[in-house]
Amino acid sequence: MRMSFIFLLLLTIIVLVTLYFVQRATYQHSSIQLFSHMQTSVSVVRDNIEGRASALDNGMTTLAKDFSIKQLIATANDDRQSLKSAMFNYQNRLGADIFWVLADDFSPLVSTSDPLERSNEIVPSFTTPELHWFSFNHRYYLLRATPVRFVENSTQVNAWVVMGIDVEKLFTQNLVELTNMQMTLLSLKSNTLLGATPDTPFVNSLVLPDIEVSSGLHRISLSSTNTIYTTVEFGVWEHSPVYIVASTGEDDAYLSSESLIGQLFIILLSAATLGLLGATLLSREITKPLHQLIKAAHRMRAGEFVETFPSANTLEVESLSSAFDEMQQGIRDREEQIHHLAYYDELTNIPNRIQFSNHIRDILKQQPECQLTVLMLDVDRFKDINDTLGHDLGDELLIAIARRLSSYATESSFCARLGGDEYAVVSHQGAHDSPEEAAEQLIKLFEQPFKIENVVLDVDCSVGIALYPQHAQSLQGLMQCADIAMYSCKDQHNAFAVYTDALNKHSVVRLSLMSELKGALAEGQLELHYQPKLTIHSHKVETLECLIRWFHPEHGFVPPDDFIPLAEQTGSIRHVTQWALRTACQQVKKWQEQDMHFTVAVNISAIDLVDLSLPDSIASLLMEFDLLPSALTMEVTESAVMSDPQNALRALNLLRNMGITLSIDDFGTGYSSMAQLKKMPVDELKIDKAFVLDLATNQDDRVMVKTLVSLAQNLGLTTVAEGVEDLATLEFLTEIGCTKAQGYYMTKALRSDELVTWYQNFTRNGLTS
Repeated sequence: MRMSFIFLLLLTIIVLVTLYFVQRATYQHSSIQLFSHMQTSVSVVRDNIEGRASALDNGMTTLAKDFSIKQLIATANDDRQSLKSAMFNYQNRLGADIFWVLADDFSPLVSTSDPLERSNEIVPSFTTPELHWFSFNHRYYLLRATPVRFVENSTQVNAWVVMGIDVEKLFTQNLVELTNMQMTLLSLKSNTLLGATPDTPFVNSLVLPDIEVSSGLHRISLSSTNTIYTTVEFGVWEHSPVYIVASTGEDDAYLSSESLIGQLFIILLSAATLGLLGATLLSREITKPLHQLIKAAHRMRAGEFVETFPSANTLEVESLSSAFDEMQQGIRDREEQIHHLAYYDELTNIPNRIQFSNHIRDILKQQPECQLTVLMLDVDRFKDINDTLGHDLGDELLIAIARRLSSYATESSFCARLGGDEYAVVSHQGAHDSPEEAAEQLIKLFEQPFKIENVVLDVDCSVGIALYPQHAQSLQGLMQCADIAMYSCKDQHNAFAVYTDALNKHSVVRLSLMSELKGALAEGQLELHYQPKLTIHSHKVETLECLIRWFHPEHGFVPPDDFIPLAEQTGSIRHVTQWALRTACQQVKKWQEQDMHFTVAVNISAIDLVDLSLPDSIASLLMEFDLLPSALTMEVTESAVMSDPQNALRALNLLRNMGITLSIDDFGTGYSSMAQLKKMPVDELKIDKAFVLDLATNQDDRVMVKTLVSLAQNLGLTTVAEGVEDLATLEFLTEIGCTKAQGYYMTKALRSDELVTWYQNFTRNGLTS
């Protein structure tokens, strides 16, 4: 009995010592695992929120480069509603909740709500990579800001775009399910709770000054329950650090540890009751795998992955090994899930922009001498598909496109969805004979229509191509070059384009001219030149055409064909037309005072034509300068009339009823029908110079011009032939009965003072001088 007692005592001591060390090691391991899990959870939250911030930054960067947005910002003082509507579309697309568009002096242009106070102090700080939190109308937001430059690569900021995401949309139940932790965002300096996941105990029980900010695990009692937490700095709010608190109940945190200790205690207690002989054998069976589990726990604590756990004949120890294995596998699965969320597009399940960028960086780091082709793809008219068929069908189309791109990708290429309807593919240049061949193969993927929910969609795309190292030596440069090339496709209606320096320079010059046109009017850079129209039968000059000339201080003479289309795109053409009409009326009045009586012809665009305020504006000018309506002729092209026939005819009738002479410019090159021409209340047809330049030698042109003159005569209209450059042409026009001639044979377009000198000489000597 004594021996049995001694052995039993020894066995008990062994059991207690083993239980103590196992419990200590298990608790320590659980604490380490818990702290590691909390750090991983905070990293998950950080990656998630920084990913949202990065996606918002990328979307806002794309927005800041959007040609149409820049146009709307530039003209916001005249049309705020269009800018606001466009910003609402971008807000919905980017998942933002608030936005502001600010001028260069930080004054508000449009916004979703009240003005942004102290914007000049706080907006620039939102452009830094650090997370910035912002309180607005008693709610808190993650805020980002992007400068808008009308001229790319310019140091001048012309506007600011600010967008924010509501904290409540960032701290959702999904974070709890993903991390198995409660998350709280707070400012200790001002004792303010910025946001928290649902049902977190900190919301109602937290005493903010009691929170520890040092690294490690901390314990706090909330509502009679112990809570384990750790804090990590998580951005800035009102110039003070913001902390995120990852927390969980102490019982939940050490549930697996307590369960394991309970199972171990039962095992050891059962072993002690088996008797002296059984105790020795059982102790050996238990302690050996336990020590192995302890070693495995230490390895897990060090971050190693344990391939196999020790097995034993006893069910409890085997269960303990299985529990360790399941815990480790759970950690590994969660890390893989986190990795997938961080690097794969949630909708299409193909790599996202982050993984695409990392892939190119890795290639450039490992193979700096390689040659790469980056193809950036944008779905044409995707917004129309979304607006017409709905976002659900639009999402299905994006998924179908991703499948085709995945089938296109080979071992030497890599595809990703960058966001919205933009995709990208990178491959080694040796994989294709040329960049053009790579683009053509990519475009072939869209030759077959997409069938989405019994809807057949013919989808086109625009592909921009950039080459490394020919076009850029950095990831950002490559992406920018491909983006510029892609948008040049849309401007020129091409399927693909390879980047050239000219594209970038052209876009910069276009943006520069677009932003400077209004200033050019105010600074007197624009001039009106006047080209005479010779009345053939009387050999007199009674009518002049006004032609706009822009003499830019930096670019020199800018042809009208370069800046008039830009003015029409931005809506600035209205200001140009108003300036031309006022300048022409003012000049006509001066000539009348000098006893020279001319009728001046002013060109109006399609935008001017449907502007119902134009007739009132012309009437005001005529009254201001005391001119008769017959002093003005409005010249409009066929294409301008045919772009909106109903409203155009309505505007023409208003002008005709005022007594304004109307002329169809460039007749013969448009696409109007005879039936439409008959309805137009016009007085004059201008025969395009394309038919007149070779009139002296080209028989086909002679037949065409003769036919047009005859047509006008039968309709009771006068005719003007443009491009008259020799006497033979003028004589033929006289022979067929053309009313007026205009061209270099008479003179080029002249300044007002030069025109007076020419006219006086013409009056004395005619054209033979």
